[in-house]
Amino acid sequence: MAKIIISGFMGSGKTTVGKILSEKLNIPFYDLDYEIEKEEGRTINEIFKESGEAYFREIEKRLLIKFLRMLDDFVLSVGGGAVINNESLENILKYSIPILLYGNPKVFYERIKNENGRPLLNSYDGFLALYRKREKFYKRIPIKVNSEKSAYEVAKEILDILKEEVINKPQKILIKIGSSFSLKNMRFDFSIIDSKIHKIYSERFNIEDYYVVFYGERAKNLSTVAKIYNALSEAKIDRKSEILGLGGGVITDITGFVGSTYLRGINFSFAPTTLLSQVDSAIGGKNGVNLSYGKNLVGTISLPKGAYIDPLFIISLPKREILSGLGEVFKYAILSENGMFETLENALEIDFMTIQKLVYPSIVEKIKWIEDDLYDKENKRDFLNLGHTAGHMFEKVLGFGSVSHGEAVATGIIVSSYISCKNGLLKETDFQKILNLYKKIGFTAEKFEKILGIDDDTLINTLLMDKKRVKEGINIVVPVSYNRVTLLNNFPVRSLPQYIKETLKEVV
Repeated sequence: MAKIIISGFMGSGKTTVGKILSEKLNIPFYDLDYEIEKEEGRTINEIFKESGEAYFREIEKRLLIKFLRMLDDFVLSVGGGAVINNESLENILKYSIPILLYGNPKVFYERIKNENGRPLLNSYDGFLALYRKREKFYKRIPIKVNSEKSAYEVAKEILDILKEEVINKPQKILIKIGSSFSLKNMRFDFSIIDSKIHKIYSERFNIEDYYVVFYGERAKNLSTVAKIYNALSEAKIDRKSEILGLGGGVITDITGFVGSTYLRGINFSFAPTTLLSQVDSAIGGKNGVNLSYGKNLVGTISLPKGAYIDPLFIISLPKREILSGLGEVFKYAILSENGMFETLENALEIDFMTIQKLVYPSIVEKIKWIEDDLYDKENKRDFLNLGHTAGHMFEKVLGFGSVSHGEAVATGIIVSSYISCKNGLLKETDFQKILNLYKKIGFTAEKFEKILGIDDDTLINTLLMDKKRVKEGINIVVPVSYNRVTLLNNFPVRSLPQYIKETLKEVV
C-alpha cells in the first residue's frame, strides 16, 4: 500500500470515508485538522480567531510534510484548504496516493450548514465562492470520486480503483495505483534510471548502484549500452543479480537489451513510468536500440522477471508524453472488442480517471496478440503494427524526437484507415468514428505537414527499411471496422506516399 491522502471541500465526507478505508485496508487513520488541534491545544475555530488563517496554513503545511515523511502507511484526511498551498500540493502529488472527493457544492453545504466550529462557513454564497476559488487546485488531484453517495459506496469505489491487477503469463505484470512506493522495499542490485525520473523521484527510492540515462530517444543506442555494460562490471553484477529499469520506453528497451545480453543474460525487471511504456514497451519482451538507419534494428526478445506498473506516474508527465501513450491506447481500442473504443468515445474528458481505466485492458489486448507467438515466428504479432508502417516512416523522415512515437502511430492509424476506406474495406461511417476519436483524444496532423514537401522516393526508400517489407511490398494492418482489423499482405510500397499525402491534405 502507500500513504493515502483524502482531500475535498467542506462537507465532502473526507473523515467518514477515510475511517472506512482505514478499517478495510488495516492501516491507521489520521485527521490533519484533529492533529493540528492536538498540537496547538485549541480548536480550529480558536486558531483562526486568535492567530489567523495564515498561521493555521503554516502549521497545516508543516504537519502534512511530517506525515509524508513517515515510514508507515496510513490514510490521512486533510482540510479543504490544504491543497491551495503549492508546496503542500506538490508533496501530496509526489509522495502519496492523492484522492479528491468531489460533488455538487449544494449537497455538501446541506450536510454541514448547521455545524459549529467551521470558521470559513458563513452563508451558501460565501461557501460557493470559496469552493470556486479552490476548484483549480482540486483539478490537479488525479483520483476523483463523486462523494454525493453514501460514505460506504464512496469507500468501495476507492477500493476498486486501488485494487491490484496481476497478470502471470507470458510475463509477471503487477498493475496497481501506488505500487511504485513499494519498490524501495524490493531488492535490486543495479538500476538504469531515466534522468527526469531521477530528478523528480530520487527521494522515493532507496537505490544505491545505478546508471542515469539522459532523457530521450537519442540515448537509445549502442554507445549508451556499452557505457552501461562498463557500469555493471564496476558494480560487480553477476549472473545471480537483478537489475531494474526505471523510466519510460527508452529505459525499458535499453534495460531489456542490456539484461538479455550482459553475461549472456541476467534477471531484469521494469518499473515503467510513462503511459507508452506501461501499455506497450514494457510488455511482451521486445527490446532494442536504434541505428542511424532506423529504430530498434538491434535487439532481442527476452521477458522481464517482473513489470511493476503504477499509473500514478502518469500525473508527472507533460501533455505530449501522455498523448504519446494514448497513441498506443488508441491502437488497442481499434484492435479490441472489449469496449475500449467506447470508453474513450464516451468519456467526458480524457483525464487520469479515464486513462487509468484503460491501462489494464490495453495490456490484456497486447498479450492477446503475443502470447501464442512470443518470438514473432508466426506473424501473429503483425497486427500490433497497426499505424506503425506510416508511423515509423514519420519518425525517421521528420527526425526522431520531432514527433512522439504515439503521435506518429495515431496519425499512421488514420493513414491505414484511409487506405482501407478507399479500397472498400472500411465503411465511411466507421472511418469517421476513428477520425473523430483521433481528434477527441487531442491528436492533430500539423506536425506531419512537412511530409507533403518531401519527394515520394525519399518516403519509399524509408518505407522499404521497414521490418515488415516483402521485396517491393509491405504487410500493412488496416481497420475493417472501428474495432476490427485485417492484414493486407505485400501491399505495393510505391502507392503509399500518395495515400499518406492525401490523408494529410484532405482528411486530417
